Amino acid sequence: MAVSVSRLFMHTRALWLALLAAPGILLAQSAAPQHPLDGLTSSEYWAVHDILHQSGHMTPDTGISTLLLHEPLKSTVLAWKPGDPIEREADVVLEDKGQTIEARVDITGRKLESWNVIPGVQAPFTTTELHAFSDMIKSDPRVQEAFKKRGLTDMTTIHCGAGPLALRVFPEQEHMRIGYGGCTDADGQYHTWGRNIEGLWVVVDITGKKVLRVIDTGIIPTAKYVGDFEEAPEVPREGTKPIVVTQPMGPSFKNDKGEITWQNWHFRLRLDSRVGPVLNLVSYQDGDKRRSVLYEGSFSEMYVPYMDTDEGWNSRSFLDAGEFTRDGLLREMDTDDCPAYAQFISGLSTTDTGTPLLRLKEACLFERAPGDPAWRHNENNILAGRPARELVLRTAAAIGNYDYMMDWIFQQDGTIRVRVGATGIVEVKGSKDVVAPEETMTDGMPTPQQGTLVAPNTVAVYHDHYLCFRLDMDVDGQSNSFMVDRLVPRKIQAGTRTSIWGVESSLAKTESQGVLDLDPRKPAMWHFISDTQRGPLGYPTGYEIMPEATAVDFLSPDDPSLKVGAFAEHQLWITPYSPDERYAAGVYVTNSKGGEGLPAWTRANRPIDNTDIVAWYTLGFHHVVRIEDWPVMPTLWHEFQIRPINFFSQNPVMDLPHEP
Repeated sequence: MAVSVSRLFMHTRALWLALLAAPGILLAQSAAPQHPLDGLTSSEYWAVHDILHQSGHMTPDTGISTLLLHEPLKSTVLAWKPGDPIEREADVVLEDKGQTIEARVDITGRKLESWNVIPGVQAPFTTTELHAFSDMIKSDPRVQEAFKKRGLTDMTTIHCGAGPLALRVFPEQEHMRIGYGGCTDADGQYHTWGRNIEGLWVVVDITGKKVLRVIDTGIIPTAKYVGDFEEAPEVPREGTKPIVVTQPMGPSFKNDKGEITWQNWHFRLRLDSRVGPVLNLVSYQDGDKRRSVLYEGSFSEMYVPYMDTDEGWNSRSFLDAGEFTRDGLLREMDTDDCPAYAQFISGLSTTDTGTPLLRLKEACLFERAPGDPAWRHNENNILAGRPARELVLRTAAAIGNYDYMMDWIFQQDGTIRVRVGATGIVEVKGSKDVVAPEETMTDGMPTPQQGTLVAPNTVAVYHDHYLCFRLDMDVDGQSNSFMVDRLVPRKIQAGTRTSIWGVESSLAKTESQGVLDLDPRKPAMWHFISDTQRGPLGYPTGYEIMPEATAVDFLSPDDPSLKVGAFAEHQLWITPYSPDERYAAGVYVTNSKGGEGLPAWTRANRPIDNTDIVAWYTLGFHHVVRIEDWPVMPTLWHEFQIRPINFFSQNPVMDLPHEP
């Protein structure tokens, strides 16, 4: 095996290098790691592949669910200097006949460090599992009988599948690897969204490769609407003139083998197939000092519950990052996604067997002049101001029906904006209604609708999106505290005024005091301060998380859906740094009993003052679907900011040039 792998590597490497020589495409990391936090290289993937397959543990049924860099200890990274040796390890989660296995591979020493079966959990579904069962389901006699009842005879346009369940829905989940799904009929369309064969569902034993149960709740006509947006015409609006942005001298940023520098910002970038872009060692050059802001910033988990009571829909609560660890969070992009002058960055992932998978254009990096002032003021008819420029790191996820654009935007004033844009196709179900449904009455009260009729026989189901970000704050070093600045009203007697508000600040001592919710009637600022550095006016230097409009999960606390996505119950959690705490809903979210991740960790109520702390911020939005969201949804953006507070001695962009 090792010889054939080596030959294949030599054969494909030349092709990869030729592809990467294309203009504007860069690797997220170099061919050999230059830093302890670099993403795994192709040769390292091959090394892991060979070590696993030579270990004697692998069988023909063993599939790799995830293969990720094992991050070195933070202390090791911070002590490392260029020229020092780089020790490299990988964490691998494997699935074998229903067993979940964790392996640690020492890449540097070329040996298998550990191989452990983890009881009571289920590995993420492999790509093979997700796409392997269409023919098996279609050939089941019970499914064929359901097709016959519906008058379906052409099997060439029908596709069936079974995916993971985050919730415990069926008793078999206690001891089996269960998939739950159904079938679609693509007749007349490129894609199958909106073409569900409604009322027909299957429960599949993934390991045993057999259909356990067929659920037929009745015939609902498959929608006849065809929404082939892939062939949408290009029709310029009247009066459209070209907008041309060029950088004839090249970009102002520099990407040196994963080390990004722009204006006063410095950070390292790697592309992780579970969580997408990971930003490390984020710092700002302030005069002659390079000051740390974030040790690491990344997306952590996404929770998407649907609001429908019907069979096949009431179990739809997805934890997208943990369930679809390899194919969703990073997808290739093109110039419809990024400006034509952007630099694209390729990345590496793995197949089910552990061989490296190269994907071009998984991220793009570009700067832009937004046309906004960085600051301005008009005084005595003298206008002063400076225009802004910003750097954008963008990736795109495609998870089933939804696409998510994710931006990390660096501003010259020391602010980082994190922006998520939801687009793609909304989940729809077949409906017997051909006109807009009217509210029905139950016990004399109107019954709320569970979706919007977006086309004949096609209902888009209401749902939520909650995206949790892991922010390892290192404001001027590792020793930080979390301060809540609450805006409180005060009664006064001063002229005509009877009340004002002031700020009361308090330090959170333990995790329970760092679990917070947004309340516009009780506003507060979430402030991370250095325990060792103070500015010239005596304030501790700090950064704050500044939310914008966001949704709050208000489902019943005993709802099984909310239990698996329990991190969405609160907008902010603060934990002490722990290298093993990376995923807000836990490592294993398939078949979850709920309550894992943040709720479990914070029960210990650990100290969070004067230590190394991590912030977990959840951005959310409710989606009451509009007709305008069909057949493909206009991009809807939501964001939050990570911005300096008393970090600088004055406005840091006073001296910007008059040309952006």
